[in-house]
Amino acid sequence: MSSNAMSVLVKIFFEPKSAFESLKDNSKPWLPLALMLGSTLALFYWYFATVDFSWLLEHTMSANQDLNAEQKQAMAKMMTKDSMMWTTLGGVLIGTPIVFALYALYYLIASKIMGSAITYGKWFGFSIWASVPTLIGVPLMALQIVTGKGQVAMESLNMLSLNFLLTNLPSDHAWAGLMNNLSLTTFWTAFLTYVGLRVWTGRSVVSCAIATALPYVVIYGIWIAKLMFFK
Repeated sequence: MSSNAMSVLVKIFFEPKSAFESLKDNSKPWLPLALMLGSTLALFYWYFATVDFSWLLEHTMSANQDLNAEQKQAMAKMMTKDSMMWTTLGGVLIGTPIVFALYALYYLIASKIMGSAITYGKWFGFSIWASVPTLIGVPLMALQIVTGKGQVAMESLNMLSLNFLLTNLPSDHAWAGLMNNLSLTTFWTAFLTYVGLRVWTGRSVVSCAIATALPYVVIYGIWIAKLMFFK
């Protein structure tokens, strides 16, 4: 790598093209991966250590209006603070690398279609580096925990979500999950992906734009279709 990982981490935000040029020869992603996993694990551990769990349980139950009293009672027995915490931490630790691995597989296939011979390992690093903007949300999540006085819902931790910024849908609203999932960092990551694909493959604007947009169109298109037609 022509410059060290920390300088590339800074470049991703201000000079993304230059950053991906540096990463093309050596895309080792261990610093951003460690920062993402470490900060997220620490935040969720802190969240569960400080949350008013009886309030959280009541909030979660109120968001599941379709459950009857017996189902809610069974759900409440299963939802202990420890079980929710370890499930969440396990999901972050295991699920995050899996998501990056799946995106890397997609980029490998897309790049081969575009005539590029870049290896899977490099695309794995690419998927992580393109997701670096998610680190912007970490201090904001910490602020939510600090100011929430133990009564902030998990879906409200992300202050960059479209639901937090624009729609303010209640947790029991059918579209709340989608709007909580869509975030400013989602669009930023998509932009970095496009820039990176252009730098790494050298293919046209249209080809790289389509390759960037396709997974988002599929994932969110299915989600929206389900909300609209399969309620």
